[in-house]
Amino acid sequence: MSKNEPIQKIEDADNLFASKKETNFGVNANLANEQGAPLCNTAPPKYNGTQILRSGVDSLYLSFNGDVRSGLLSQLQDKKALAQAGGHSGKAFAALGLAGIPFKVHAKGQNMHPFVISNHHFRMRIAGSQAGKVPPLYVEISSELLSCCGYESSVQAAREFAEAILNDADSGSISRIDLCVDFTSSIDWQSVDAKRWRCRSNHRALYLESEQLLGNVFGQSGDVSARLYDKTKEIVKSEKFFFKELWQQNGWDGESSVWRLEFQLRREALKTCQSLNPDFIIELFNSLWRYYTTQWLSLCNVNPKDSNRSRWPLAAEWQTLSTAKFNPQPVEDIRRLNFESVPSDETIFVGATGYLTSFMVKYEYKSLAEALTAYPEHAKRYFKTAENKHISFDAYVEKKVAEKKVKFVKLGKLLESEK
Repeated sequence: MSKNEPIQKIEDADNLFASKKETNFGVNANLANEQGAPLCNTAPPKYNGTQILRSGVDSLYLSFNGDVRSGLLSQLQDKKALAQAGGHSGKAFAALGLAGIPFKVHAKGQNMHPFVISNHHFRMRIAGSQAGKVPPLYVEISSELLSCCGYESSVQAAREFAEAILNDADSGSISRIDLCVDFTSSIDWQSVDAKRWRCRSNHRALYLESEQLLGNVFGQSGDVSARLYDKTKEIVKSEKFFFKELWQQNGWDGESSVWRLEFQLRREALKTCQSLNPDFIIELFNSLWRYYTTQWLSLCNVNPKDSNRSRWPLAAEWQTLSTAKFNPQPVEDIRRLNFESVPSDETIFVGATGYLTSFMVKYEYKSLAEALTAYPEHAKRYFKTAENKHISFDAYVEKKVAEKKVKFVKLGKLLESEK
């Protein structure tokens, strides 16, 4: 999901959605098998102009129980103090190695967890010696790791970290999971007639990113919520460009808009699945998806002769989406990935080139070399005359470099320097 939360809530006072009934989802663990063998993601189905490109887990939040290792607590306290000092001096954060993977130690904790560590693919909250009833460890796994290395490999890595952090760590339980399907379609999803939606929540919101309308959210802030939005527009802001390669592997033409249907399921919604164990939930992915796309949210064809919306038939395009299957990706070694907290080359060079070409057009420079030579002088004049800038250009550059040293950390080098 995007960093920005959806906004502009719309109350459905006129009963926009048909059903408001509370539902307990008693999952049949054999339902996936009863529905037949999962479809192969390399041969996605295409009906009625709707083509499924991929399905998978986009976000995964795990909690682990056990006792935080006393030796690790003292390390974390020391490194947190170093990180707090570094935040003022512009030096890089402290680094910590766990199970052979480097992490950045943050200067601040979160909620009841005094310690936060992170890298490009994991963010973990660790409790102190007085944790109380709070789970001592929360692990958030990135969509990139889940998409590129698979659910099982990602869970296994989280368990290895839990064993390095906790004495007698359990196997973990799911606090939140987001199931998603990416697809292309001939439908203009932004202009779908509102009365065609049938949803168990009576709350709907617009999904905005930097004031750009991307889609809609159903059941916002609830134990279950759904998002339907233009993913090709969203990744321009989130910079998750790796999705393009995954889509192309499954038949994307590189130009069509790719939409995402995503269900966010929190712990309370998953409790009716009989177990929150990640190894058990994976067996229910197909069943969960089928339920939530047919019983919780659905797009229907209007039947003017029937006033009961619950009897309206599913739209053909929605039927295609509801049949998506969730195949685990091949097990991959996550240690081959880059865990450094640095921006990608695509982000740097595509973004910088966009601004430089605008600069060339505005000031009528014909070559990039000429523009690069002239850029510092233009910038210095701007900072000298701008009313809202009370700093020189050189001082501003120095300030931003110091901030980026804190934000973007070469974790591996930091660990090597400590040896």
